[in-house]
Amino acid sequence: MSAAMLEAYGRPMTTLGQGGSIPLCNVFADTYPDAEIILLGVEEPLALIHAPNESVDPNEIKAMALSLALFLQRYATA
Repeated sequence: MSAAMLEAYGRPMTTLGQGGSIPLCNVFADTYPDAEIILLGVEEPLALIHAPNESVDPNEIKAMALSLALFLQRYATA
């Protein structure tokens, strides 16, 4: 994923750990204890996620979609 995001965004990705605030993560972790789980979201500093005036820059959506496509393409051939 880091290589795909580097290609799509033109800079190295960063990681952030958030403790299981999304219940589905716990279901996946319990059901597939050996699986690696990655959650990706479309968010940039001005998005104001969960605020009344929430928005996302279309360029962020484009870069995230490209990141996912590149990752899945490479993962499928690994």
